[in-house]
Amino acid sequence: MKSTKDVIAELTRAARDVHMLTEGEKLRLVSRAYVAIKEGWELLGQPNRLSESAETMDIIRAGGMPVYLYDDEMRAILQEAVKVIKQIEAAIEAKNTPAPASGEDTSKGS
Repeated sequence: MKSTKDVIAELTRAARDVHMLTEGEKLRLVSRAYVAIKEGWELLGQPNRLSESAETMDIIRAGGMPVYLYDDEMRAILQEAVKVIKQIEAAIEAKNTPAPASGEDTSKGS
C-alpha cells in the first residue's frame, strides 16, 4: 500500500494535469482517493465519517460517472480528496504523538 504522502502527491499531480488523463485513469484515481479516505477513517476508528463527509460523497458520485465530468469538476474532486486525506493524516499524526505529561513545560522559552 502506498503511503498517504504518495497518494497526496499522485492526486495533486493528477489535478494539475487532469486534461491529460484518460477516463480509465480518472476512475482509478477516484477509486484510489476513496480507498485512502476510507482506510484513514477506519484507522482513526471513525468509519462513519466516510458517509458524513460531503467531499467523500462527491468522490463516490464521481466514481460512477468520471466520463461525464469536465476537467474542472474532476480537478475539484481530486483537490477535495487531497484536503480530506491531509486532514486524516494530521489526525493520525496527532493520535500517534504522545501528549505531554501534566505539568510538563511545552513552551519554547527564550
